[in-house]
Amino acid sequence: MPGRKEITLIAISLLFAAVVAEIGLRIAGIAFPIFHQMEPLRGWAPLPGVSGMWRTEGEAHVSINREGFRDRDHEIVKPQGTFRIAILGDSMTEGLAVPVSTTFWSVLEKDLETCEALNGRKVEVLNYGVSGYGPAQERLTLRNNALKYKPDLVLLALFTGNDILNSERALDGHKDRVYYTLDQGVLTLDDSNTQAFRFKWKRFWRTLRNAIINTSNLFQVIREGTTRLRNLMRANDSGDSKAVFAPTGREYEVFRAPKTPEWQKGWATTEALVTAIHKDSVSSGAEFLLAILPGPVQVYPDAALRQNFAMSLNVNDLDYADRRLTAFAASAEIPALALKEPLRHFADETGTFLHGFPNSVLGIGHWNVEGHRVAGETLARKICGNSP
Repeated sequence: MPGRKEITLIAISLLFAAVVAEIGLRIAGIAFPIFHQMEPLRGWAPLPGVSGMWRTEGEAHVSINREGFRDRDHEIVKPQGTFRIAILGDSMTEGLAVPVSTTFWSVLEKDLETCEALNGRKVEVLNYGVSGYGPAQERLTLRNNALKYKPDLVLLALFTGNDILNSERALDGHKDRVYYTLDQGVLTLDDSNTQAFRFKWKRFWRTLRNAIINTSNLFQVIREGTTRLRNLMRANDSGDSKAVFAPTGREYEVFRAPKTPEWQKGWATTEALVTAIHKDSVSSGAEFLLAILPGPVQVYPDAALRQNFAMSLNVNDLDYADRRLTAFAASAEIPALALKEPLRHFADETGTFLHGFPNSVLGIGHWNVEGHRVAGETLARKICGNSP
């Protein structure tokens, strides 16, 4: 049994090794920080000024700007001769899995540089996409963050894969999210989750934990390794080597006309929030575009798989959400673009997976570089054609 001297020597050796490892990781620039924090306005938001690697899905260096979003810093006062676009969305928009230069909003900015309809104005795209956000949080982000930058165009990237579900508490059930309730056509903010003692205590603990982990690159590497091992074990347990779409998933209810009161409320609240975001944008002097983003199975490069999945859901196709949102936007005179058809056409013509990564599963998850590219180019064509 080791004595006190041996234990002290072991402790000093471990401490020395930890210090050396910390210094080495910092010199090498290896960091896997926690990028998001809890906050009472929306439930959570990115941590301003944090930067490091993201490799949970895909691989990219991620930097959070001083406003608290994945983007470069922007001056509040818009430079003369600039056409500003504010992008609202969730994880599909934040795009943590790909380099920032390949996100659809970066592709959009680059492609619009040659748009003749903009009469030589410099294009500046501001990204406000945050993982996990739904339309309620996106409206609060528009009001709290985006409008003060005086955008010329607000683009709401609505992801049918979960945004309708996220709009209704009874469907979503997220204990940290804020919601809007809809009563006789009136939207009312429900922030009871973030005002509860449970949330405040959890926020205190998470803030302390994040501060400790983000202070040490070694702690970040240990946390990243633990997360990867856990994910690998889950993947091995499931035996998934290719995309699997389970018809029992609640998110796939969006492919059917709503039958339950909860889904009917989810749809009604989503449409009311889109209307409100449109109104907020136009009232501030900005144009507006609703971009309807399809789910992974809708653009999976295998028509037979898509049809078989539709049959397993007892529907004719997987396009109910896109049709409904397109029709709703037309009736409300809200400019809209459904990305399903151009993305599906590209996937079918080339056999390219637009979702997924080699270190996750191809065909599911978030857009990869090709998915972002096709989406950005499609949006650029739409905006350029509609630009004043």
